[in-house]
Amino acid sequence: MNSTPDGISGQLHPARPVSLPNDFGTAISMTASLVAEDIHFSTATGLLTVEKLYRTALGRVGYGIIAASGESRERRAYSLDEQGETVICDNGAFALELPVNDLHELLCMALQAEDALKTVGEHAQFAQAVNDK
Repeated sequence: MNSTPDGISGQLHPARPVSLPNDFGTAISMTASLVAEDIHFSTATGLLTVEKLYRTALGRVGYGIIAASGESRERRAYSLDEQGETVICDNGAFALELPVNDLHELLCMALQAEDALKTVGEHAQFAQAVNDK
């Protein structure tokens, strides 16, 4: 993900109320600072992907991703809230409490799977949600 530049004064972006839209659950809302963002366009598929990463003063992380192509659009949002030895992961529909070590292993597996499955020039792959029939 591309790093977001600091504000003009050299300070991090100030915290502000944010609501990350989510087509698969409730929006993720928090008062947070933007810490990173990335915009990617695939000329092969016409898919535009926008990702933003936010952090609250207490360390809660919010991640929003919007992917759009033509008239279709998909918005997803997640939050991660570290609670000592565990992390509460929320996708707007379900919240899971995972041990930090298990979360790290899960994220490594997801990155390996994404790397193995992606095709040249693709940034995201879409699959029908389990509950969409």
